[in-house]
Amino acid sequence: MLRDQASNFLEAAVVFLMLTNALSIAASAYALALVQRATRTGSRAVTLGLFTSLPRWLRASNPTQ
Repeated sequence: MLRDQASNFLEAAVVFLMLTNALSIAASAYALALVQRATRTGSRAVTLGLFTSLPRWLRASNPTQ
């Protein structure tokens, strides 16, 4: 009885980990597609500076440096 329960638990854990891994892959693929679409030339995100690096953004927002 305990052996069957342990086996079922491990099977469920493996299925859960596989599902979360698949969701993670899907989310990262969506994020990459979003960034690639937003950083194309002529995109509003590029003209607004939404994807500039943090040091460049900080220099632009603080002109005394």
